Amino acid sequence: MQKKIIAVLLALTAILAVGCSSGQTEEVVTIEPPASTATPAATPTVAPTVEPTPEPYISPYTDKLAALQAENSDCIGWIAIPGTNIDKGIMYGDNWYYSNHNEKKEEIESGAVYSHYNVLTQNIVITAHNSRVSKTMFHELHHVQEVNLGKTNCAYAKCNAALDKATLPDFSTVEGRTWDVSVFGIDAQWEIFSMYETLEDEPAKTLEYNTWWPGETNYHLTDKADIQEWIDYQLERSQYDFGVTATPEDQFLTIYTCGDNHDSDEAQSRLYFFLKQVNPVSTLYGGGAAATDAAAASTEATATPAA
Repeated sequence: MQKKIIAVLLALTAILAVGCSSGQTEEVVTIEPPASTATPAATPTVAPTVEPTPEPYISPYTDKLAALQAENSDCIGWIAIPGTNIDKGIMYGDNWYYSNHNEKKEEIESGAVYSHYNVLTQNIVITAHNSRVSKTMFHELHHVQEVNLGKTNCAYAKCNAALDKATLPDFSTVEGRTWDVSVFGIDAQWEIFSMYETLEDEPAKTLEYNTWWPGETNYHLTDKADIQEWIDYQLERSQYDFGVTATPEDQFLTIYTCGDNHDSDEAQSRLYFFLKQVNPVSTLYGGGAAATDAAAASTEATATPAA
């Protein structure tokens, strides 16, 4: 009996051995996760940056200018310099009429603020006397110059006014070197790019060159290369580094008066400020030849420098 049991166990062992060596393998089933039925989140869109539209420039002198023009049609603009007593209408009259007449057409030695030309030119020129004794007209342009050159008092001995750096225009700021001037229908802000004072022995042609005088010297600049040369000349002579450039496409404004050491009609000492229109920027001369009308301006009289 025992032998039979052993035989059965041996038979079962043989059967199992044959099954394990038959080469059959177990199939591996990979279960994929179910596909998502959720709607994918939309990629957020970034709204384009919209630059704010700049507010149109509005002259602070509209009412003053209109009132003076109603009284005198020779008024062609207005100029005011912050921190000074310069707050005047700009006049034009034939034969340098406003060199010795005020806005009311009264004959007076100090005259008025006036334009060289009676039409819009690419270089608008404004001048007035340096009334040193009365400290009026354009005298305080010297205060603006001197305080920015580090002086504390007016260099003219009979004036000797204390110069308040906190009140007078500070050229190290955009606001200090940018002035509001309305002239020939242009209401704008103008930025200074050069300033200097010439001495009494300066050649007379400097005044004519600086003001694009179309007389005998014919400094009537129309070529862009000539205008760029004029810009470079002013930048080189500047007593103050404004860090401001200009191009032949700019609208220019030249403001000048006599120097504080001007002591005769022949002396050529002058204080010059050269500005360009910045707000709004002029488009009159961009993309084409600079067209000035200085030659069409009244040239009946010879240039009579302001003193």
